[in-house]
Amino acid sequence: MKKLLRPLLCLFALLAVSELFSQKLKAEDTSQNAGKVEWVNRQVDAGKVNFGVPVVGEFEVRNISNENLIILDVRSGCHCTSVDWTREPIQPGKTGVIKAIYDGQREGDFYRIVTVVTNFDPSQSVPLALIGKVDKQEVAKN
Repeated sequence: MKKLLRPLLCLFALLAVSELFSQKLKAEDTSQNAGKVEWVNRQVDAGKVNFGVPVVGEFEVRNISNENLIILDVRSGCHCTSVDWTREPIQPGKTGVIKAIYDGQREGDFYRIVTVVTNFDPSQSVPLALIGKVDKQEVAKN
C-alpha cells in the first residue's frame, strides 16, 4: 500500500504545481470600461517562437458604447516589450487594435503584461497578456 501511495502523492503534487504556473488573466473587466468596451481578446498565446524573432500580439477592442472610445495610454512593464495602438477615437460599434511586440531575446517561457487606459476609466488600467515560449538560441558550430 505504501508503494502505491508515494507515487500517487507525487502525481497529485505535480498536477497542483503545474496548475499554479499556468497563468491566465481574469475574463471579466472590473473597470468602468465594463459595458462600454468589449475586449475581443485579452490574452494572446504565441506558442513556440524562434530565438531573436520579435513576437507580435494583437488585441482587438470594440467600442460598444454610444460615445467615442479613446485609448489614452498603453504601457509595458518591460523594456523588452514595445506597444502600438489605434490613436484616433474609436467610433461606437467600431474596433481598434493594440499591439504588443516582445523582442524574443530571452530563451524560455515569457508572460508579458501591457496595461491600457481609456477615456471611460482614466484612473484604472486594464491588463492584456502576451505569452509564449522562446526556443533555445542556436550556437554556430565551427
